[in-house]
Amino acid sequence: MNILEELDESLKSDISSYMEFLYRYDPKKKQVFAFYEGDEDSSYYNKYLKKYILDYELEEIVAGCKNNVIKLHRNFDWNLYNQNQIVFFIDRDLSFWLKEPQYYAKNLFITDGYSVENYIVKAEVFRCYLTKILGFARANKNEIDCMVDECMSLISEFQKCMMVIMAKAIIGKKYNSSIALGNFKISKYIKFSIDNNTIKFQLNNTNEIDKEWLILPEHVDEINKQVEDFKDNLENYFVRGKWLLWFMAKIGDIMRLNANIFAPSLGQNGKIKPTCSIALSQVFSVLAPWSGDEITNNFEKFLNNTYRCYCK
Repeated sequence: MNILEELDESLKSDISSYMEFLYRYDPKKKQVFAFYEGDEDSSYYNKYLKKYILDYELEEIVAGCKNNVIKLHRNFDWNLYNQNQIVFFIDRDLSFWLKEPQYYAKNLFITDGYSVENYIVKAEVFRCYLTKILGFARANKNEIDCMVDECMSLISEFQKCMMVIMAKAIIGKKYNSSIALGNFKISKYIKFSIDNNTIKFQLNNTNEIDKEWLILPEHVDEINKQVEDFKDNLENYFVRGKWLLWFMAKIGDIMRLNANIFAPSLGQNGKIKPTCSIALSQVFSVLAPWSGDEITNNFEKFLNNTYRCYCK
């Protein structure tokens, strides 16, 4: 590893995040802190946190990954700092199904679903995506409603289709914890089409992932058992948030490219021009602020027990 690589690794470590905290921390200031896994997490959390901190300043620090966030929390001397002032956010990921030992703390929030991305895959966010980004602002309400309903129906179908993939992910990580789900590019395996003015999709050639995740023929029974476990415990079944968000964004783009079908009131022969162009990789940062005012009971309870107690 050369000096540039060492520097890059150090910047991603929990040490650099803690040093950043020490640099910003001032006991004389009215401030609170939030530590995140990734660069984009603030796009979702920020507006909700600010509702609970009154006139306090919100200091946000990115730790780089889930393990760094947990290590940071463990390394804090909580005899010196108030836990209600400093909070941490991590994704649930597959921890429930892998039966991983959970690290719990009053000021550590774990997402209700797979990850923070799952929070914004919903009807009201897709509606904003259509009207504010994709160029459907002048479409009539009935057309928008129909597009939103179709997208939500497709997402529900997609979640069912992904049960086998999520089961393989769990079995793969069970035997090899170093497997990275980010290497599975969902876009390579889904084929979209339009039939009778309705979007269809098909999941193809997913057996290729078996090689990457070291799935063997003898794992078939375990995979099938895991799928059945999902069906018996749907409240804990979640598709990886990044895949789910990509799917929602892709549906919107297909509708834009076929606006004559989905919004004939616009009088277009085919596609419409988007209000602004964003890459699919940027969708979370753009859409997260439009995720609405409501938060889950767990998130509300967490903020009431931390920031609200500290800032009152």
